Amino acid sequence: MKALALDTSISCIQIAAKNDDNLASLILDIGMRQSEKLLPAIDYVMRQTDLTPGELDYTVLCEGPGSFTGLRLGFAALKAIELFGGTSANENSSQDKKAGGRSKIPLYGINSLDFLAHPFLDFDGIVLPVIDAHKEKFYAKAFFNGKEILPCDDWDLRALEEKLLAFAQAQDRASGDCLQDQKAAAQKILVCGLEAQTFAASCKENGLFKGFKIAAPKGRAANIESLFILAQEKIARNEPPLADYDGPQYYRASEAEQQRQKN
Repeated sequence: MKALALDTSISCIQIAAKNDDNLASLILDIGMRQSEKLLPAIDYVMRQTDLTPGELDYTVLCEGPGSFTGLRLGFAALKAIELFGGTSANENSSQDKKAGGRSKIPLYGINSLDFLAHPFLDFDGIVLPVIDAHKEKFYAKAFFNGKEILPCDDWDLRALEEKLLAFAQAQDRASGDCLQDQKAAAQKILVCGLEAQTFAASCKENGLFKGFKIAAPKGRAANIESLFILAQEKIARNEPPLADYDGPQYYRASEAEQQRQKN
């Protein structure tokens, strides 16, 4: 498969191009200069894998939650490539015919937190991908034994602690010796994502999550290859790509919108 992937959901953005077994990736952690560097970075990784936009089988990005500006930046770049590819009517799909055909370069969206969690889903405990939403709030969702146990949302730290504590207590109340390992696992949390350390520091500062053993690995970014894997899983399940009108998933109102609501 020939594909292009972007994660612009946080300030440290990632770009990768894949040409069958060849992969080139780039991390840009350069503050507010992403907008001027994104397109040259896309061009760079595609040249490293001997790809041109017209050869792409698909593109994929983190669709949110995350930075409002960053998400819009990623969508603008890949929507442009999608339009470049034109459309091709699918003879086997009346729905596609009515829509005028689908793009030859379909765009797939992956939840940003699913992307962060993907490499760690076999962890023996709770996997908690997070993105700092500021004001003591985090975009987060939680997994246990590879299954979602808490939906993606804009979580207050205390509400998040309450939900995960309730889950751990429910595991503890379960009977049976065979569940002892599972009970112990529910007391462990692996926090993943660039803001994992920020999350751990906020919990410590506010005296939260004391009943858990928290691991918050240091590191700049998740494995960008997870975006290709998750997109190809969607393709294998025959899930449709994003529609023309689909855009970023924010999970909260912008500060401007919040201000308008107050007025």
